[in-house]
Amino acid sequence: MLYQLIRFSNSDSTDFTIKLVLSLAILCLAGPHIIHIEGELPVTLQTLFILLFSIAFGWRIGALATLLYIITGALGVPVFAGHTGGYLELVGPFGGFFFGFLTAALICGFLAELPQIQKILPHLLLWFTGHLIILLMGAVWLRQLNPLEWKSMIYEALPGAGAKSAVGFFVLQTSRRIILLKKKSV
Repeated sequence: MLYQLIRFSNSDSTDFTIKLVLSLAILCLAGPHIIHIEGELPVTLQTLFILLFSIAFGWRIGALATLLYIITGALGVPVFAGHTGGYLELVGPFGGFFFGFLTAALICGFLAELPQIQKILPHLLLWFTGHLIILLMGAVWLRQLNPLEWKSMIYEALPGAGAKSAVGFFVLQTSRRIILLKKKSV
């Protein structure tokens, strides 16, 4: 969506590298933060930024940044939600979500590159699709580990996923319009 509109360098490889490093850095710095809402399941920022960079810059940058993020966390760097890390996070109760991160980055990043997704409704649906992929993969994993409580855990995550979808959609739509307006005025 923004890959061609935002350029950091005239060299394609340098531009790609800058966007990848920027995506990974923001994901590692902002991803661990959790928003606590009284009476609700805490909302992590991981999925917001994974989908943001995948939809904004496409599947190559989105999936690679997500994969590097997961590897970084698995190596013990505290970049996962709540400033945790280590490979046990990948095989613990939330392991399915990590596979969902990568799957959603690939699918949503690929779809975001299609011209028809540039329209408002398909773009909005893409955000909800990304969160749905992540929640479904998390649900399959949780069901195996916690057959009694997995449904309630997924239901509790739905409002946060919806809110992050709306915020991400708004941020990208607004950014795109501002960039296009500035380019027209130049």
